Amino acid sequence: MKRAFSFGDKSLEPAVQRINEIRCVAIIGAGTMGQGIVIDLLQKTDYEILLLDVKEEALDAARCRLEGLWKRDVAGSRMRAQDAEACAARMTYTRSYDELGKADIIWEVATERSEIKAHIFRSIESAADPSRIAAVFSNTSSHTTEELAELFASETFREKFLTVHGYFPFEANRLIDVMKGKYASDATFRIGTVFADQILEKTVIALPVDHHGYITDPIFQAMGAIVSWDVKNANDIVERGGLWDLFTANPFVVLDQTGHMPYTESSRHMGAALPETDRLCGLYQRDGAAYPEWVARLERDGNTGVNAESRCGFYSWSDGQRPRPTGVLDPESGDYVPIGDNSRKEYWSYYEAMERDRLAGKIKSAESLVHVACAGDAGGQAFRRYALPLCLYALDMIQDRIATPGQINIATRAGLRFKVGLIELIDALIANLTIDGLIQLIRRARDENADDPYTVAMLDVDGAGGPRKGLPCLLWEMKRRNLTRLLGYGRYYRTPVAELDLETGQYVGCYLDLKFCKPSTKDRVASIVFNSPLRGNVFNKAVIDQLGHAYSRVLTLHRKGGCGAVMFSAGGGGMRMLGADAREFNRGWFERDQGYAPLSESEAAASSRNGVGLFRLIQRSPVASIGVFGEKWGGGAEFTYFLDLRYDVKAFGFAFDALERKSHWDQKNTYNQPELDYAILPGFGAAGELQRLGMGDSIIFEVFDQGMTADRAYQIGLCNGVFEDELEALRRGFERARQMAKDAPYSRALFKQELARGADDEALAKDTGETFNPKINPFVQTGLLALLDRGQRAPKMNYACDGVQLPGWQYPTENGMTDAPLPSETERPATGSV
Repeated sequence: MKRAFSFGDKSLEPAVQRINEIRCVAIIGAGTMGQGIVIDLLQKTDYEILLLDVKEEALDAARCRLEGLWKRDVAGSRMRAQDAEACAARMTYTRSYDELGKADIIWEVATERSEIKAHIFRSIESAADPSRIAAVFSNTSSHTTEELAELFASETFREKFLTVHGYFPFEANRLIDVMKGKYASDATFRIGTVFADQILEKTVIALPVDHHGYITDPIFQAMGAIVSWDVKNANDIVERGGLWDLFTANPFVVLDQTGHMPYTESSRHMGAALPETDRLCGLYQRDGAAYPEWVARLERDGNTGVNAESRCGFYSWSDGQRPRPTGVLDPESGDYVPIGDNSRKEYWSYYEAMERDRLAGKIKSAESLVHVACAGDAGGQAFRRYALPLCLYALDMIQDRIATPGQINIATRAGLRFKVGLIELIDALIANLTIDGLIQLIRRARDENADDPYTVAMLDVDGAGGPRKGLPCLLWEMKRRNLTRLLGYGRYYRTPVAELDLETGQYVGCYLDLKFCKPSTKDRVASIVFNSPLRGNVFNKAVIDQLGHAYSRVLTLHRKGGCGAVMFSAGGGGMRMLGADAREFNRGWFERDQGYAPLSESEAAASSRNGVGLFRLIQRSPVASIGVFGEKWGGGAEFTYFLDLRYDVKAFGFAFDALERKSHWDQKNTYNQPELDYAILPGFGAAGELQRLGMGDSIIFEVFDQGMTADRAYQIGLCNGVFEDELEALRRGFERARQMAKDAPYSRALFKQELARGADDEALAKDTGETFNPKINPFVQTGLLALLDRGQRAPKMNYACDGVQLPGWQYPTENGMTDAPLPSETERPATGSV
C-alpha cells in the first residue's frame, strides 16, 4: 500500500504515523540495485524520488532504463501516458549531496568498500536534515550495522541507521532484510520493518542482532565461493555449480546477472571481518586471497557479467531484453566454450532426482535432494562437499541465536528461490536418516575430503577443530532433547507452518505467505493478511496449510476469550486476491514442449475438499469475520463468500473492450470467476455460496460471464461497503470487526446455527428460551446488565468459552499441524503411482 496501517498493534502506531508522513526518498547509487529500488518505489508510492550518483553516465543509464520502462508500459496498456509523465516528474537525478536536505529516508546502495561508504556517510551527515530524517538505510551485503553506524560521527544519525537489504531483481524479489545492530533505536527499527513490509510490500526478515550479510547473503555468497575454489575448467562451472540447480539456480549464472562487484567486494570484506567462530570464514581466507585467481582475472579484465561491455563473465551472454548464456568460461584457456550438459555417467543422481520428481508429480522435492545426498556418484560427492557445510552453517545461526529456523527457511525460499528451504532439507535428512544417520553422512563427507583442511573444518560436527572448536553442532542438542524437526508442517499438504522455539521446545506459527497480527486485549481482533503480492496472493497448497494453522490460533484465542473477530485482507497495492495457483493444476513442472500433464481425479478432488473444508470451518465458527480486499479472481473471490461481511476497494485499470477491440481505463471488476473459460469448475464452492448469499441464477451468471465491479456488488448486496482508498477500507474494516467482536460467543454461535438451519419456528422458540438460561448461556447475565442498568458502567464480559457448549460448534482438536512423519524413502509412491 502507499500508506501503512497498525492492525491494532499500539506499539506500531508511532512508526505508522511517521511513515505516512514521508514525502521524499533519496537513493544513493544508480547501479542495478539502485535502479530496482527506484522502480519499486515509483510503482508502490507517490513519493518524490531523488537518485544521486557521482557519475553522470550512471545517472544517464538509469534515466534511459526508467524512460524505456515507462514507454513499454504505456505501449502495452499497463500504464497511462499521464501516469508515466507523473512518474518522470517525481524523479530528480543529481550528483549533488546538497539535495539530501529534503529527504525523509536516505538509502545508500553504492558500494561494499568501507572507505567509499565512509565518504558517503560524511556527506549525508553534512547535507541531510537530522530533524526531518526518519531513517538512513544501507543496502550492504556483508557489513554489520554496527560497523557502518560507526562511520557516522553523530549519535543522531547512528540512532537512525539500519542496514536494509533487498535481492536481485529488487522490484521482482519478495525478500528484504532489516537489521538493527548496536546503535539504532527501537523506534527506528520499527520504522524500517513497517516500511519494508507495508510500503515496499516485501517479506521481511527482521534481525535485532548483527550478523555479517544477514541470513541470505552469506548462504548465496557461499554457494558460489565453495564451488569456485574447485573450478579448473568449463565443465566444473556447469556441473559443480549445477548442484544448486537442484535447489534454485547455478550461482555463477545469477552473479553474471547482478554483476560481480557485490560478490568480490563482499568476499574481501568477509575475509577481513568474519569472526573466528564463523564456519565459512575459510572460504574467504585462503593464502591471502578472498577468492580464486580465475575470478580475480575476470574482474581485472572487466568481464563482470551481462552488463559488462564485453557481455561476458562466468558465461558469455546474448544481446536483447532477455539475454541468455551462449557459452561458458574455460578458466584454463580464458576462452568461452559451448555449454555442455552434466555427465550422465558421473552425475547420474542428478538425473535420477529429476526423474523421481517427474514420476511423483513434484518439483525439486526434498526427497530427491536426500537421494542425491546419499548417492555414490560425483553428484552425491558434490552435494556432501558443498551443500552439507551450508546446512551446518544454518544450524550454527540457530544455535548462536542469530536467526530462527523459520527465518532461515523463508530467507532461502523467498530470497534465493529455493524450491525446498534449507531447514526443510535438514528436516528431510533427519526424517530419512535419523540424527545419527545425518551425523554419519557428514562424517562420510569429511572422510571423502580428508585432504582438504578447509572442507574438513567446515564439516566439523563435534566441535573438535576448525572455527567451531568447542562448539558441537546443534544436532547433538536436538538428539539430547529428542527433537527431530526444526519446523512444524501443515495438516493438509505437509508444508511449513511453524518453527521450533529452542527455548521452550514448542512450535510457533511462522508463515511465508501470510501475516498473522495478534489481537490486543482491548480490541480482540486478529488480522490475517495474505502476503505474497508478487504472485497475486494466490491460493496454493502452502497457503491452505498456513491459513489452516493461523485460523487454529484464532480459535485457540477465541476459546480463551482473547479473540472475537478476524479481519482478512491482502498485501500489495490494490489488495488483489487471485484464485488457485495455476501452477498446481499441472502435475509437476509445466514444460511447453510436453504440454499439460493432468492431475488425477483424486488430486483435484482433494484440492477442492481441503479448501472448502477450511473455508467452511471459518464460516461456521463463532468468530466474526470480515474481508477487506480489492480485485478478486477465482478462488480468491470464493473465499470471501464464506465470510460474514465483505468490504471492497475499487479497482481501476485498463479493461479490454471485446467489441471495440481496444483497451480503455475504467473501473475494473472486483469479482471475477473465469473458471468456465478454462474448462474447469469453481472448486471452492462459488455457485452454492452465492446462492446461500441470496444471489439468483441471473446474478450468478453475471458474476461468471462478465464479472462485477465493487459498485455493482454493493448494489445487489454481495458486498457491505465500497471504498476508493485502501487505508480507509482497512480502518473501517478493522473498526467493524472490533464492534463485531463484542458479540457474546453463545449468541453469535446460535445465530449462525439459525442461519444455517433456515426457518423453524419451534426450534427458534426453544433456542430463545435457552439463551435466557445462565446455566446454558453464561454470557447472558453480563450482556443484559448492559441493556437494563443504563445508569451504571456495564461490567466487562468474560468471553472465555472453556466449559461452555456453544450451539452447533465444537472446537477442533487439531492445532493446524500434522503429527505424521515427513515422507521418507520407504514412504514414497511407487513409480508411476499417484
